[in-house]
Amino acid sequence: MKQLIFPILAATVILTACSTNNNQQPQNERYGGTLRVNVSDIPHVVFPGRINKRSEQMIVNQVYDGLVKYNPRTLKIEPSIAKKYTVSDDKLTYTFTLDSRARFQDSRCFKFGKGRSIVAADVKYSVEQVCRIQLLNDYKNFRQILNIEGADQFLKTAKTNDSVDISGIIAQNDTTLIFKLKKPDDLFIHYLAGPNTLVFAQEAFNTFGINGTAGSGAFIINYPAIKGQPIELIRNRKYWKTSAENEPLPYLDTLLFSFVTSTQKELYMFEKEMVDVVFDIPTKYLTPFLDANIDRFQGDEPRSVMTQTINLNNDKRFNLLSSSVNNLYINSQGYFDFSEVYLKKP
Repeated sequence: MKQLIFPILAATVILTACSTNNNQQPQNERYGGTLRVNVSDIPHVVFPGRINKRSEQMIVNQVYDGLVKYNPRTLKIEPSIAKKYTVSDDKLTYTFTLDSRARFQDSRCFKFGKGRSIVAADVKYSVEQVCRIQLLNDYKNFRQILNIEGADQFLKTAKTNDSVDISGIIAQNDTTLIFKLKKPDDLFIHYLAGPNTLVFAQEAFNTFGINGTAGSGAFIINYPAIKGQPIELIRNRKYWKTSAENEPLPYLDTLLFSFVTSTQKELYMFEKEMVDVVFDIPTKYLTPFLDANIDRFQGDEPRSVMTQTINLNNDKRFNLLSSSVNNLYINSQGYFDFSEVYLKKP
């Protein structure tokens, strides 16, 4: 299984944004609209702990939040559901304080269909349930999990015993979660920023399984009837996070992901303005496209922008964005945060 966990290299920021609004119904011109994104692989399962493809990781990070996350601009770790955390002097104890505003999305799996507060026990449950899922699917366990106290005993019986837990993950109260490690690991915090520790509710898993529709993130997933058809992510209007300017997030009404696997076809769709963003264009396709569309990338206000990313294998790929997209940061590892992206209105 291809693991997409720790980012190494990334391209720089392309477009920036400034914004003002309040916490009531958004009226700012940055709000609204649909961003159309094509990813050249078809997702199989969109759920934490089942990430094998770039498309799956890109989507799951919009539907679910974790304790911490990567800043898409810098790829540094920053708080998410946890508003702060501390590490003990011996680097064996990580203590997280959860943001009391954090809530799950509304769903029929909850009482009266209303999303509830996210508490420390939910994070503990999510980490442990992902471990079970990976055991059942014969996925290799990450060494960060094996380094948590009590993980060995858990992994021995977790396939058949739903009540066993990892003793080194302690939900001290609703807002305090503690991880106790066997030995120091500077990459542990990076593991917590990855797709295997995104947070979901036990009620949601019991109701939907891995086809979850009650996430903890900025967008609500709307699965297509047929696999391979576009996946629509709808703005979570009760999302609790705000921008640096205290604006309610996300800005977009809809993210629409299509999965055209032919580079030539997706470039045609981009040329005809049927999609706004395409990723990972191989060099051999780029030159003829630029020759035919050079006017799109020139002038004081170009219609399109191109960036380059470099992956872990030092493979150079190119990403194209329409001029209507603002505040989207491109990196090579699939860590995209669409919550603060907005469309330039005509």
